[in-house]
Amino acid sequence: MAIIGRKEEIRELEKCEKSKKSELICVYGRRRVGKTYLVEQTYADYFAFRATGVESGNTRTQLKSFKQRLAEAGDKEKRIPANWFEAFSRLEKVLSAEETKRSVHGKKIVFFDEFPWFATARSDFLEAFGEFWNRCGTVNRDYVFIICGSATSWIIKNVLEDSGSLYDRVTSQIFLRPFSLKETEMYMQDREFGWSRRQIAECQMVFGGLPYFFSLLNPDESLNWNIDALIFKPHALLRHESKKLLEATLKKSAAYNTIMECLSSHLYGMTKAECFESLDISQGTFSRAVDDLVKCGYVHESVDNYSKGHPLRLQLVDPFLLFHYKFLTNGISEKTRFEDFKSDTGKYTNWRGHAFEILCMYHIDSIKNALGISGVQTNEYAWVSEKNEAQIDLCIERDDGIINLCEEKYTDTAFSVSPEYEKNLLKKRDIYRKETKTDKALKIVVISAEDIAGKANMEYITRVLTLDDLFI
Repeated sequence: MAIIGRKEEIRELEKCEKSKKSELICVYGRRRVGKTYLVEQTYADYFAFRATGVESGNTRTQLKSFKQRLAEAGDKEKRIPANWFEAFSRLEKVLSAEETKRSVHGKKIVFFDEFPWFATARSDFLEAFGEFWNRCGTVNRDYVFIICGSATSWIIKNVLEDSGSLYDRVTSQIFLRPFSLKETEMYMQDREFGWSRRQIAECQMVFGGLPYFFSLLNPDESLNWNIDALIFKPHALLRHESKKLLEATLKKSAAYNTIMECLSSHLYGMTKAECFESLDISQGTFSRAVDDLVKCGYVHESVDNYSKGHPLRLQLVDPFLLFHYKFLTNGISEKTRFEDFKSDTGKYTNWRGHAFEILCMYHIDSIKNALGISGVQTNEYAWVSEKNEAQIDLCIERDDGIINLCEEKYTDTAFSVSPEYEKNLLKKRDIYRKETKTDKALKIVVISAEDIAGKANMEYITRVLTLDDLFI
């Protein structure tokens, strides 16, 4: 099965394999995004050694599993390593053997998958790994060592931002993002789904661009059928996936779920202070949890430069988690199907509009490209007036003196912009100008899935983007 997209990531991995020095590569990103598949497909049959951490295993379990991988690689010692220092010493001997497999350019490729799982509580794994790399990796020139994991916040804290033995040791880091709409379209064309771009977009609004989820879809059935089969039916494979997703990417803490559930009910997000004040958790726990959620890409954090004190705003931007909090948190019966929620027009429309706005935020580069400003530095955020008189779905504040005020509409037919609606857009623009006191030019952009229709005076709408523009 051919790998879809990931061209930049593959080029980076290939560059490391060709380099004249040892490389320590960190591949991280959320659960189900395809990290392992990327490494496997790029390096194929050239692994000199490979091991995977055992989920929830204690130190002895990890060492027992590691001992089996050492034996497969040629280690003759039958005893389980007493500690990780001994384990890495035995690994060094295995990799020093003449028969050790090498890549095309002579590199010894070592892959530690689910790296955080090795580092159990009170074990010496990180210390031993740091000592191994500082002694071998920085001296020899023929290692390509890949560490990979879904525990994004842990990876960032303990590897990428480590101030100890691993400080500044990572030579390449790859944060693997979910598929874009274009990559999802390529995937579905390759698997002969035959779905329209609108169906693909709605699939992305539910499953969030995760390749593993797409691999579970039945291309011979409809999107609704697949949503029922994978999420709503009793014992559906992804019915409890959100809980697993948070636990695999983050530490086990109720704070993450509490914060996400709070943000899911606020379409335009909340200030960080408002979110904290609405929850019954400590300031320290809240701050750490928000920082982790932002690093994992589940929450978008932006600075409100136009409100007193420049508060931070938080917005839930993960499609799959939004779907979970909108439809699954209150419990569903064994007979519940997605069509049941679609019949609740208000709830369904609210979710769909929110999901489309998340889709647009995720594809901000595509939107900027369509606007012809791909090379301009920007800051993107949703905006709510102080008195809640107006909301703007997406503000693209540009360094070239312009702010694009984007109205985002996901409708089944062309969105009708009546003269009254256009007056409402102008009112929003004027309130934004008054409250922010910005001297930048304000330009209204409409992003409509099915284009727009109507007899409004279009001179006030500078650009209209459609769903096709998000597929670029």
